[in-house]
Amino acid sequence: MSHSMTDTMEASSSGFLSKFDNLDHRLFWPAIGFTFLILLSAVLFPEGTNTFANTGMKWITNEFGWFIQLAGFACLAVLLWLAFSRFGSIKLGAESDTPEFSDSSYAYMIFTAGVGAALIFWAVGEPMYYMQSPPMFSEVGSVEASQWLITFTLFHWGPIGWAIFCLPAVPFAYYLHKKKKRNLRLSNVLEDVIGKKNANGTVGYIINIIAIFGTLGAFSTSMGLTVGLIGAGINKLTGIPNDIVLQVGLIAAFIIFYAFVMFAGMKKGVAKLANACVYAAFILGLFVLISGPTAFIFSYFFDSAGVMFNNFIRMSFWSDPVQKSGFPQAWTMYYWAWYFAYLVMMGVFLARISKGRTIRQLVLTTITCGSAGAAFFIAIFGSYSVHSEINGILPVLEWMNEFGVSMAVVETINALPMGSIILVVFLFVEFFLMSTTMTSTAVSMSMMTTKELDADSDPDASVRMIWALGIGAVSMAAFFMGGSIDTIKSMCIIVGLPMIALYILMMICLKKWIKQDHPELMAK
Repeated sequence: MSHSMTDTMEASSSGFLSKFDNLDHRLFWPAIGFTFLILLSAVLFPEGTNTFANTGMKWITNEFGWFIQLAGFACLAVLLWLAFSRFGSIKLGAESDTPEFSDSSYAYMIFTAGVGAALIFWAVGEPMYYMQSPPMFSEVGSVEASQWLITFTLFHWGPIGWAIFCLPAVPFAYYLHKKKKRNLRLSNVLEDVIGKKNANGTVGYIINIIAIFGTLGAFSTSMGLTVGLIGAGINKLTGIPNDIVLQVGLIAAFIIFYAFVMFAGMKKGVAKLANACVYAAFILGLFVLISGPTAFIFSYFFDSAGVMFNNFIRMSFWSDPVQKSGFPQAWTMYYWAWYFAYLVMMGVFLARISKGRTIRQLVLTTITCGSAGAAFFIAIFGSYSVHSEINGILPVLEWMNEFGVSMAVVETINALPMGSIILVVFLFVEFFLMSTTMTSTAVSMSMMTTKELDADSDPDASVRMIWALGIGAVSMAAFFMGGSIDTIKSMCIIVGLPMIALYILMMICLKKWIKQDHPELMAK
């Protein structure tokens, strides 16, 4: 190796290591440590921790579920008003700024960041659960129950969910690109409301830790689903046991792959990965559509979409206070709280990629493209699994109850023409989808815990890498500690409730900023 090349590598390595100084260690280590503490408590005191987490989750959904539903619907209403009002034309950046990514790449990055690999998992799994416990007072096995199977799945992955993802992105993007701030700690974003002293003091510190923990908890849940699903597929194809060794190996593979994407950068790495993911997933979906019950898929989807639009308000506020079936609490309220917990991850990532776009473009692209993309996969994979079950073609429900949702999904995919080949393609798509979500999470966490972002609003590569390792370590710990993912899920829902208060504070800040920067719009 030449001396010049050696010197270059040493300089690069030295620069990489020195950049750790830009990591906010006061936030990073306590947030990671707090998450590990929850996991450790789940191992040392499994019954007590699980009871506490489940009791807390049930208390929140039973006592404050109506508020969670109201907050979710309010996010959609506020964003649509904002997009179509005079404020929708406000550019997120200087007037001379142009979008960094093409319209298609922008939409694909939003979609892949928001859904990950969990979408296809639940596209098959949710309708099967609803078949056993139908919503809206339907009887099991009735024709009335069948109309809700993918209707509620479409609803849970539809406009309200994407609005919850999108709402914090607007103030984050305004703060980053319009105000030109280089520190994205949530407490600093809220400084105009909570005051500088609180933002830099204990109150701000607690806000930041809770926000990061919520993201880690929400992401760990998605990672747990994905690793279990890919492991089940590998087991089906090769016979390798889907045990802790395989699962930890898969998480290590995610970290290694992320390193390659990260060093390629946002345009060459993240954007191209998102594009490839969407194209591959779209082709897979079209194959299932063509080789499956095509007419039924179209008919069932449009019928279900009609039922959803016809009952959208009812579904948005259905809390079942009299019959107390528990369906809204276990599903809708859980989903909304889970989405609220993603405040930092989705808010910061969407803000990062929205420079040069208007508030209207950010809002409408996120809600429409996110909902449409999710509907595409739910329509195809959900309808295919429902058709297979109700016509006795495949025992999807039996597979799910006996072996779990992951194996049911794998067996359903494997039953397609050229099943083994399609299953391999499916597993690669799932891996890449999860990789985009992991990349989005690591970038967002890095931006929030970087002392000062560079001119392009990017965190240092070293900070992004240590966050990828931190996220991977949390996920591995959850698998090693067995059953802790369920506890993390419950804790994530508990954290989701106070996030709603932060949403409100962020919108108050946004109003103040617009009033300062655009008095002519406020005067109107």
